[in-house]
This record gives sequence, structure tokens and C-alpha cells, in this order.
Amino acid sequence: MAGITVRTFRELLKRKLVKGIGLVALLGVAASMVIFFAVPPGAPMQREEATGLTQPVVKVGDVVVTEGELQKFINAQTQNNPPSEYGSLLQLRYQTAQSIANQLAMTLELEKQGYQATSAEIEAAKEEFIKSQIDMLRQQLLPEGKGDDRALDKALRERNPNMSLRRLREQLAAEVPDLQFRLFVTQDKFLKSLREKYNPTDEQVRLMFEQVFPARIFVSVEKHKDKAEARIKEAHEALKSGMSFAEAVKQYSDDPDAIKNRDGRITGGGYYEIQEQLTNLFGAEVANRIMAFKPNKDYTEPLQDKEKKGYYIYAIAERKMEPPPDFNEKKDQYRQAFISMRINNEQQRVMIAAQKNFKPEFQDPLLAQFDKLTKTMGMQTPERLKTFKEINDVLTPIVNSSSPNVRLAQWMQILVLNQLVLLHKEVKDKEGEKKYEEQLTIALNRFFNEGGEDLNIRLMRAERFIEQGKKQEALGDLEIASGLVVRSNDFPFLLGVADLYEKAGRKDLAQQTRKRAQDMQKELQRQQEEQQKMIQKQLEEMRKQQEAEQKKQKEAQKQGQGEQKPAANAPQQGK
Repeated sequence: MAGITVRTFRELLKRKLVKGIGLVALLGVAASMVIFFAVPPGAPMQREEATGLTQPVVKVGDVVVTEGELQKFINAQTQNNPPSEYGSLLQLRYQTAQSIANQLAMTLELEKQGYQATSAEIEAAKEEFIKSQIDMLRQQLLPEGKGDDRALDKALRERNPNMSLRRLREQLAAEVPDLQFRLFVTQDKFLKSLREKYNPTDEQVRLMFEQVFPARIFVSVEKHKDKAEARIKEAHEALKSGMSFAEAVKQYSDDPDAIKNRDGRITGGGYYEIQEQLTNLFGAEVANRIMAFKPNKDYTEPLQDKEKKGYYIYAIAERKMEPPPDFNEKKDQYRQAFISMRINNEQQRVMIAAQKNFKPEFQDPLLAQFDKLTKTMGMQTPERLKTFKEINDVLTPIVNSSSPNVRLAQWMQILVLNQLVLLHKEVKDKEGEKKYEEQLTIALNRFFNEGGEDLNIRLMRAERFIEQGKKQEALGDLEIASGLVVRSNDFPFLLGVADLYEKAGRKDLAQQTRKRAQDMQKELQRQQEEQQKMIQKQLEEMRKQQEAEQKKQKEAQKQGQGEQKPAANAPQQGK
């Protein structure tokens, strides 16, 4: 029973969850959807009160993201076509909720710093979004993509009698949450301010190509407790009395021997990289002062880092300026690279502050447990066992409720119960194994009896039936599972079905299923080859167009040069 389902479950948990979608990306995805084609004729607008869409999902600071807002973000990402598989849908909900939370935390931090989006700016961003969508439709529906609003309204009605330009505008406005525009406008104001802020001199740009190698004396507070400060002061007095920096490192520093043997020299880097590291340790003012030091000459007074882990004396061991040979020719490009670097550093600082000051809290119990589930992979067996039990206890009332997400809760509880069976088997707890085996059987039967359907869960139950000697019940599940596989890229599932047919004693069905899986695999390869050919054809057409354009430009240049040549018998200037 550990086979297919547990592997799928582990892959689900191993995936990188939450790297953030980014509001610009979200708006880009939202801008690609055409709601007109997704809304059935005469479809009523959803009423949030009636469908539970006002339920809180995640809270950041004082802002609560509701179920309705989460669904709108998901619809924007998937173009109103979210995945039907329970595992994919649950993961998508979790990823999207975390991404919104991260972006919201950054927005709240920016608002705290004065980058507040006004109501008028938010409305303007929404109007710009609606206009972009309408212009896209104009390109699709009108001859040569041209025509006024009246022509577009007529084209919309011809395609769908229940649609009009006014209704389209209403749906576009309703489908995208206002929160999205608040996040976008706030972060856009911040980025614009940074672009205006940075206007580097040539020397500042040139410093991008300087390598800096700091050296230090480090005294650990953990090692020396309340005597650490006196020790660093003693090292400083020794330097002032003439002791070399290398000797002071050997006598006073608590750095590893690898650093002490290099006279305190630590890993170097680019000028601005080292400046950023020092800023994080001591603040910008101290960092800038250190970066102006002459190698092997200047050194700081005793410094304590922001986290108060130790005391330091910093110096610069070496500096190397290595600008590229084309620096003067491509100075503007390097200037833009400098600005981008600075903006990225500023964004990183804001994000770090946001994560510290505005930690998200999952209000949706299902997502809260899924978040807990993603953290179990690195745990030892006793801790995992305890965590899975806690998750199961929380999921049970959700499964027994009238929550609209009850099927997702059932799916997740089945996987959790399966893990509990395996973990009790691992620790050789027969009583616990039997207890969760019974709960798992009840959960599986309930899932299917109440209308749930999932290929992985079907295979799990079929395998359990085979282990229990209930081959006829297993064959029923395998027949349904086989029918669920319709996409070519799902052929590996058929191989799993075939293996279970083999275990159930039906070699004939196993052989048929493997043959079908092989045919689907060949079809998938054919589709991929056709797609590759199409891509190559498009690239070839683009290449030919570029060559034709270049040829045309060269001919135009030659013609222009020919026109500029004076006539053979025309008088020359200066003669």
C-alpha cells in the first residue's frame, strides 16, 4: 500500500511551495484572461454572502483575505479553469494564499514607510486593467483590431446575445479583487521612487567592478560572556600601540583557524556586495566608513553587531579594481545594471522587514493543516507521528461539517491516515496500526460513497482490497481507475493499474492495460514531436522575416548613401 499513493504524497510535500507569484505576474496572468468566453450566457453574478465567500482564509496584520478574494486570484491564474484533481487544487489554494500573504506583508511594510495607495490611484489601476482587457477583445473581434465601443458592443452581442460591453465591464471589475490593485499600486509607487532615487555617478558605477577583501577581529559573546567587550577593547589598544593586525587576530580573534591563518581575511566580493553585508551587520553609516578604508592601514573602533552576537574590529585587506574594457562605450548599460542592483537590494530589505513585522496567519483550518503537513518531511518518526495525529484530529470535524471544502478535507485526511498506518507499522505498534487501518477504511468508503473521485485514492483502495483478499472489489476500483485515465501524459497511471491487475490475478487485463499505456505513450511522443516541429517552423519563419527585414534595411541604407553622393560634375564645397 506504500507504493503509488505514498510516493505521490511525498512528491506533493517535496515540491517547493511558496516562492511567491508576485503582483506584477498576477496582473499579467489576469490580463491574459478573457472573461467573456468563460462566462455562460446569462450567468448570474455570484453573491458572496450566499456561497460562504466571506469566510477568512489568511490574515496579515489587520488585513483579512477572504475565500472570495482567494478564488478570484486563483481564477485569474488559471483563466477560470482551476485543476479538478483534489491534490492539485489544494496545493494551488495553499500556494496562492501564501503568495498573497507575502505580497500583502510587503505592501503593509511599504505603507508603513509612506507608500500609501490612494483610493483614486487604485481605481485608476482598475480602470487601466479593464481598458486593457477590452482592447484585447477589440483586437480579437473587430476587423484589423480597429473600431469604436459601439462596434465592439455589436460584435459582443453577435457572439453572445446575453453579453454587452457594459456587462463585460461589470464582470471584469467583479472578477479581480480590489486587494490586487492595492498591492500593485503600492509596490509600483515604491519601484518608481527607487528609479527616481538612483542617478549614479560614473565612479559609483565603476565601483561595481571593484573586488574588496575585508579582514576582522571577532570576539564571541557566547564564548566570553560579559568579558567580551573588555577583550575587544584590549585588542583595539594593542593595535593602537603598534601590534600588527595579523598578530592581533592570532591573539584575540574567535574566528575559525581557517580565517585566523589568513590574518583575519574573510571571503571577499564585489564592492556593493560587501557593503550590503556590512550594512546588515552594523548599519549603513558604519558600512560606508569601512568601505572607504585604505588596505592594511585603517581599522575601526570596537563594533557590536545588530544581533549582539559579538564584537568586531574591521579593516580592508585588499582592493582590486577591474572594470571591463568596454566600460566607457557601454556606460549607460552598466548604469542601468547598477540601478537594478540597488532596487533589488532595497526590495530585499523591505521583504525581510515585512516577514519580521507582518507574519501571515492561516484562518482557514484546512490550509493551516496543509501548512503544518508541508513541514513534516524533515521530522524524526516520533515527531512526525505526533504531528500527523494532531492534523487528523483537526481534519475530523471539517470532514463532518458542511464546509464547501469538505471533499478536499476528506482527500487530505485519507493521505494523513495512510501515513499514520505506515508510521505505526514502522514503530511496530500493532494496536495503533489496526486503529488507523479501520479509520482509513471508513474514510475511503465515505469519500467514494459521498461522490468523491480521485485516481490516486482509487488505486490506494484497490491495493488495500488486494492485500485483504477482496479481489472482486479491487477489480471494480481498477476498472473505474482505468476509465479515469484519458490524457496521454497520464499513461504512468495505467502502468500502476496494470501492476495491480497483475497482483489481483488478472494477467489478461494487465496485458491489455499495459498495451493501452504503451499506445498512449506513443501518442504523447507523437504530440511532442509535432509540437517541436511547429516550434521549429515558427522559429524558421521568424528567422526568414528577420533576414528579409535586415536585407530591406541594408538596401535602404545603400539607397540613402547613393542619394547623398554628389553628381560627378557637381561643384565640390571648398573648391
